[in-house]
Amino acid sequence: MVPEGFVRALDAFEAVLAAVPADRWLSPSPCEGWAAVDVAGHVTAGLLVVELRAAGRPLPQNDPDWREVAGADPLASWREVRARMTAELTPAALDRRVPLAMGIEMTVREWIEQYPLELLVHTWDLARATGQTVVLPADLVDAALETAKAMAPRGREAGMLGAEVPVPGDADSQARLLALFGRDPAA
Repeated sequence: MVPEGFVRALDAFEAVLAAVPADRWLSPSPCEGWAAVDVAGHVTAGLLVVELRAAGRPLPQNDPDWREVAGADPLASWREVRARMTAELTPAALDRRVPLAMGIEMTVREWIEQYPLELLVHTWDLARATGQTVVLPADLVDAALETAKAMAPRGREAGMLGAEVPVPGDADSQARLLALFGRDPAA
């Protein structure tokens, strides 16, 4: 069975994606140099990677162009890729061990149990870029924050994350997660 938290994080991203106003796709996102369409394409491309890993197929040599992945209708592109990826997440595929970044290897199930971190942060990025407000599911954020604490130092060393943004001591888990990943939750 596909981990429920993964499915709920996919749903959260899709809800924000579906609500993007047509004139906001080129609006700047909190990711430096990215527009909303780039965030949509990046996250959709991530699902392509999950699909390929689950199917046991090799990854392409180069990252795809995120705007090409998003296509003329980013929501339709997302839904098509999500359906294909979901179809590949069979019990055998979930148990398949796969190599990941930084020399890590785990099962597809273990990987996608941690994947909400990526989805949640970029859900917020897309919402922010397109004038939406999003409150992410607290239980998913709490779990993602624990994963983030463990991986943020290596991500920063690899140049994949910006500097942590300071937040007040009473900040909630969503603000802490975003700040850990270099986002200003108050911006």
